[in-house]
Amino acid sequence: MIDRFPDRDYRVPYRGMDYFYSGGYWYRPLGPRYVVVEPPRGIRVSYLPDYAEQVLIGGAVLFLAAGSYYAYQESTQDYVVVEPPIGSVQPQQPQPASSGYDVTAYPANGQSPEQVNRDGYECYQYAVQQSGFNPRTATYQPDPSVVQAYRQAQGNCLGSRGYQVSF
Repeated sequence: MIDRFPDRDYRVPYRGMDYFYSGGYWYRPLGPRYVVVEPPRGIRVSYLPDYAEQVLIGGAVLFLAAGSYYAYQESTQDYVVVEPPIGSVQPQQPQPASSGYDVTAYPANGQSPEQVNRDGYECYQYAVQQSGFNPRTATYQPDPSVVQAYRQAQGNCLGSRGYQVSF
């Protein structure tokens, strides 16, 4: 919950409700404050944060930011929140919601699903310890250097365990 937005904010009315977009995160008013929420599918925004990751899935180009997938709409020159693609690689470690900060890693040595889960969670914990940033509990847009430190630590950990990592 926050009192003010960490970055510029935009009020985005959608289906009779007001949402606020700031730095890749979506908020809803809760009394005099704001709470981070998952954006509804179909809501649109004119920009994505610098840390948004372009992903190619099944020939479609999507963007991943703060755990939400977006498709660019050429006709309206904006981004629309879409369902996570079928077959997309979802983070394997236990977590309340995808953060969008995690690196993408593919098992390169035939690791079992159980091993992938264990490695993913242990490397997430390692990255939090090394960077001091926990994307699972963040309610703000962190400094880009903090995000880079988290992603680098997570990628190094997974790479050392036999995963092909993409940042």
